[in-house]
Amino acid sequence: MPDFTLLPDQTVLLIEIAAALFVTAFLSFIYVSLTTILSLVRLKKIAGNDTDDLLVCDVAYFHCKGKRENQEDAVYISPLEDSFTNGVVAACSDGMGGLLYGEVVSRYVVERLSHLYPMNFDDPDGISEEIKKISSEVYEQYRLGAGATLVMTHILKNKMNFFSVGDSNIILVRKGRVTLLNHKQNYVSLLIRKLSESGSNTSEAYKNSRAKALIDFVGNIETNVMHTSKPIQLYEDDIIIISTDGVTDAVSLNKLKGMLLPEFSAQHMARLMKSAVRNKRLPKQDNFSAIVIKMDRSII
Repeated sequence: MPDFTLLPDQTVLLIEIAAALFVTAFLSFIYVSLTTILSLVRLKKIAGNDTDDLLVCDVAYFHCKGKRENQEDAVYISPLEDSFTNGVVAACSDGMGGLLYGEVVSRYVVERLSHLYPMNFDDPDGISEEIKKISSEVYEQYRLGAGATLVMTHILKNKMNFFSVGDSNIILVRKGRVTLLNHKQNYVSLLIRKLSESGSNTSEAYKNSRAKALIDFVGNIETNVMHTSKPIQLYEDDIIIISTDGVTDAVSLNKLKGMLLPEFSAQHMARLMKSAVRNKRLPKQDNFSAIVIKMDRSII
């Protein structure tokens, strides 16, 4: 056994402090591990009998200011401790550039959504109507003088509903394939549809000076909320991105593909995306925000 009496008093004190810190850290680790396991066991009982294939949401986000004077993006993530009973709701709202009060409206949108939680997963039409009410409230306040986009997902027991107004993004990455799930409600989409119907070259749509102008948004007179009529089945290693267009305007979906890999955690993917946008150094970089959700196998 070591004879600590031969060591200087200061060294002995440091050893005792180090030992105490180690024991504290070890006990904390045991406590957190046991708490997590017990919580998952309890949540799986709540979730029902279909626990063999039960997936959990690994969630991370970033929320960054670009070259604009104000941060007009806002994000919302529902309490993760309620995920097995009420699902995970994740939303991004982007205040419309060029109009006043964009940051006020986007914050108002996500705040109102937070008050709607928990939401009825089996009633996407009802949730859509609630979003329309929020839009009407914004219209009554600003009379088309302000608005915002909205993209939102609701994930419960391996299934997902989504809701979209405007031109922000809902992206699904599955087995290396990147899919933009929502149809963007901007003028270029309208032009593409018209050119396609007439048999013309759709590339002309992108040359139009009004291509990025929104044709629908939260705060419009009669907002059209796009949403799933039937939930999307999710699988292990699926990755969902909910983001404002400041992300995809800087980094293409093809470039994002290399950062969204199933072996990465949601936090690591969010870090890579954030760095990729910043490294672009666009002179007119919009505010950029995203929520990353990875579907993971439960450890229980």
